[in-house]
Amino acid sequence: MKIDCTNIQSPGLLVFPDIVKENIAYVLNLVNGDPNRLRPHIKTHKTKEVNDLLLAVGIKKFKCATIAEAELLALSIAPSILLSMQPTGPNIERLATLVRTYPKSEFACLIDDFHAAQVISQVFLKLGLTIQVFIDINVGMNRTGIVPAKTEALIHQIIKLPAIALRGLHAYDGHIRDLDLDERKAHVQRDFIEFKALVQSISSEYPDLELCVGGTPSFLVHHQNPAYVSSPGTFVFFDAGYSTLYPEDSLKPALYIISRIVSKPSKTTICLDLGHKSVAAENNIDNRVRFIDHPEFKLLSQSEEHGIVEVPNSELYEIGQEFYMIPYHVCPTVALHANLQVIENEIFTGIWEVKARNRKINI
Repeated sequence: MKIDCTNIQSPGLLVFPDIVKENIAYVLNLVNGDPNRLRPHIKTHKTKEVNDLLLAVGIKKFKCATIAEAELLALSIAPSILLSMQPTGPNIERLATLVRTYPKSEFACLIDDFHAAQVISQVFLKLGLTIQVFIDINVGMNRTGIVPAKTEALIHQIIKLPAIALRGLHAYDGHIRDLDLDERKAHVQRDFIEFKALVQSISSEYPDLELCVGGTPSFLVHHQNPAYVSSPGTFVFFDAGYSTLYPEDSLKPALYIISRIVSKPSKTTICLDLGHKSVAAENNIDNRVRFIDHPEFKLLSQSEEHGIVEVPNSELYEIGQEFYMIPYHVCPTVALHANLQVIENEIFTGIWEVKARNRKINI
């Protein structure tokens, strides 16, 4: 790789806008060019620039995980914003403030509990506002959501509440990551049997509900169902963790980590300025990064600002030499950095601020 690194900070993240655009085009093509069948999650990139790239191809519906991410979307005047969380505590009023402050955007949130829905209803009613809701369905991940068998009863309770409008059903299946695509398809079919039965059962009474489903791994299955609005997120930047789940000629890594040698402690090790403050550390040490030009390199250990790497011969490398990596998990890696350094035609051209890495922007 030949990049002019004169003004590039390390440790840092490099983003390649042309590849981001290619990844967006790939996903859009799989839904036959219909942006209404996509509700991408912005938790991966947390930047206004990627939001704007998605809006530019006609995507109008988005998903986010925090109030800050929702506000970032509103700053780009995204038409439809789904907070993929059941808000509690002060976040209920913060969401209401978003609704009041950004009238050009339509907001919604998840619900899986009647008591929680009552509290949300009371807050919005008091402020003279209405919030749209998606019922969060548990299809096997067992993280959030109500099981399909209990969903109809919850719907009948919720629609009676003031200041709440039922908009759709939400089913996230992040547990489905089978390496073999045929096995992944079979896994989706098994775990969505009850979801499909629920949809069929309520279709006559609620014919216009949006069915927002899946993430990046299961997108290769869900995109084939025209009734679904798919919700991938990682696809914009992609990462090493999901690279084995997609064909080689499909999505490409659009974000690299850059790091430099700061010391050579032994003949077979180098020390990079790559601590666990710079890359997501929830995975085993040997899975956190993939060295792009040096597959033989092995990350041995990390402290806060340093990373020890096993190499065949450290004498081959110089202090200050740059190396590039793809993170195993890009989403939390991005959240560790204040900005992304933009590379176009192998030249640094500016930065994209990771504005929604913070829990608050204005509201």
